[in-house]
Amino acid sequence: MSRKNRHYYYADARYQKSGTMQCCACGKKITEGPYRYHETTDAYVSCHRSCCPEDPKWLALDQEEQASIERRRLFEADVLAFYDKWGASDEEDFMCIVSCRPLQS
Repeated sequence: MSRKNRHYYYADARYQKSGTMQCCACGKKITEGPYRYHETTDAYVSCHRSCCPEDPKWLALDQEEQASIERRRLFEADVLAFYDKWGASDEEDFMCIVSCRPLQS
């Protein structure tokens, strides 16, 4: 399979191990941080993020993470504002209101 047509998977060594976990670019073990890998007929071939910085998927993953962090920050601010205004609410009452609201178009 040509390099252009490889399907890469992206992972973090803290949570996922793939194959021998040895970087195909520098030859060192991958023990921490993000890495990518692809599957061959013989093995999973891994590469440190720092050894393949030109991959545009890293930028997309960074942007997704930042968007998720910002969404969480805004959500927490809204929850705290709700709590400050209304105090603690009955979770069952809250879910009833949410599930019974009219559909928005």
